[in-house]
Amino acid sequence: MKRLYGMLTERKHMLIGAGLLRVSFGLLILFMYFIHYSQRRFIWGPNGMQNHDHLQEQMALTSNFSLYQLSDSLLYFDIIFHLGILFALLFTLGVMTRFTAIVNLLFVWSLQHANVLILDGGDNIMRIILLYMLFANTSAYFSIDRLRANKESNAIGYAPVWNALHNLAILTSIIQLCFMYLSSGTHKVMGEMWTNGTALYYILQVGEYTHPFFQNMIASSEILLLAGAYSAIFVQLSFPFFLLNRYTKYFAMFSVIGLHIGIAIVMGLFTFSASMITMQFLMLNDQEYKRVYSWIKGAVLRVRNKFQGAKVKRYETKQVQ
Repeated sequence: MKRLYGMLTERKHMLIGAGLLRVSFGLLILFMYFIHYSQRRFIWGPNGMQNHDHLQEQMALTSNFSLYQLSDSLLYFDIIFHLGILFALLFTLGVMTRFTAIVNLLFVWSLQHANVLILDGGDNIMRIILLYMLFANTSAYFSIDRLRANKESNAIGYAPVWNALHNLAILTSIIQLCFMYLSSGTHKVMGEMWTNGTALYYILQVGEYTHPFFQNMIASSEILLLAGAYSAIFVQLSFPFFLLNRYTKYFAMFSVIGLHIGIAIVMGLFTFSASMITMQFLMLNDQEYKRVYSWIKGAVLRVRNKFQGAKVKRYETKQVQ
């Protein structure tokens, strides 16, 4: 217990991963705003796909809340929408991160609940993790707050508390992801279509979630159908357990990334897959990121020196000629 207490309170872990996750989620949120910008009034507006009265009824039935339910004015809608873009940008850049993280979550929550018909599932995990990350330090890297040398707390005596909150937020996010994969994999095992290898065939029959090219290629091959179904089950069920070892966790990460790249390409669920892939940033500690950075930096320097050496050699040859 003493060792566990020390791990939680002595220092913050996964600071680089938390910063990368903040930037990645921020870019995905901005993508969501801008990809539909020209159609924003139709998709989320008070007179669009879901009118204002229906939105209010839905919020009342689900005991939920959205800023967009407060008025049916188009001017109000545009103000809230563009404020959402502003705070998403500030959150991505890491400006007053603790404050903008809270406000950004409020605007993202409001926008996504203003029309649930266009969501693909990635919104659920994003909102949950954004809530956890309110208690984490996501501005230690890749943020304007870091450049401005902002301090987390004016009272040094509270450092163990902030450290514990940060570490618990990171740990909770990882546990949430593990439970999600374990639950998904367990339900697949209990499903007859997954165990007999036909699940992908029926998924590919849904026009909204497939492309004719992949539909014909995969659905016509029993080997691909079986391999896809059983590999998805294996990856999801093994993910939490492979994370327990520092070597097998790399296999777990790359397997999950490959799984979601396949989902993005074959099914077209880009934001869902991108959300799940960016969660892998939390699986590496700061020392691992620094080693990767040193290796990349060294590789770049070697390539640059080799290029410059070749350039000098060509120049000397030309001078001799």
